[in-house]
Amino acid sequence: MKTILSITFLGLGLLFLAIYFEQKRNPYQLGSHLDYSIECENGFVYKCRNHYGAIQVLNSDGTPLKCGREIY
Repeated sequence: MKTILSITFLGLGLLFLAIYFEQKRNPYQLGSHLDYSIECENGFVYKCRNHYGAIQVLNSDGTPLKCGREIY
C-alpha cells in the first residue's frame, strides 16, 4: 500500500514540475512542448499538433514568423 501511494505522489509531483517548467518556457521556442511542437520549415515557423495538423505562426501585424526571429 505504501509503495502504491509513494509511486502515485511521485508521479503527481513530476507532473506538476513538468507543467510548472512548461509555463516558464517561451511558447514559440523551437522543439517539443507538452501538447504541441514548434517546427521550422521552408524558412517559416509552424505550430504542429498531433491530430489537428499545423498552423503558421504569425506576428502581431499578420506577417508570417521567420525561423530564428522573435515574435512581435
